[in-house]
Amino acid sequence: MTEKNYAQSIAGDLFHMIKSAQEQSVSVDSGFRNQAMSSPSMTLTYIFLSKNDLLKVPALPAQVKKQVRRSNAMAVIELANAKGVKQTAGIHLIWSSAKECSKIESESEMLDGIQIQGLGAFTAQIKATLRSDIPRTMDQQDPSSEE
Repeated sequence: MTEKNYAQSIAGDLFHMIKSAQEQSVSVDSGFRNQAMSSPSMTLTYIFLSKNDLLKVPALPAQVKKQVRRSNAMAVIELANAKGVKQTAGIHLIWSSAKECSKIESESEMLDGIQIQGLGAFTAQIKATLRSDIPRTMDQQDPSSEE
């Protein structure tokens, strides 16, 4: 998949998350979260925050602060440590828009707000995490249950 197609795919996913939340009567402009994936070793959550809420996050890097607009989506990766306790391993700003979430009308509007640098860092971290998780998952399989 090309970088452009991947960005379009993520933009479409984020758009559908907003629309789905609206259908469930969630006040999307107040912020919400969507847990996209969860396993014993990893959780992937998308968090939609307003500019005011996002700028309240302690230790937000200056580079990220410059990209923050009225509506924002962060991809949050949590990984389990040796004791199985999940801890935040990465937070990536992947989308930002001057419009409120409720005013976004199309996937192409979402695509316009994709933050390429944040999306790239998120993608690299997910790929590395999944690559390192595959051997662990294979080791945990019970060979006696396979036929």
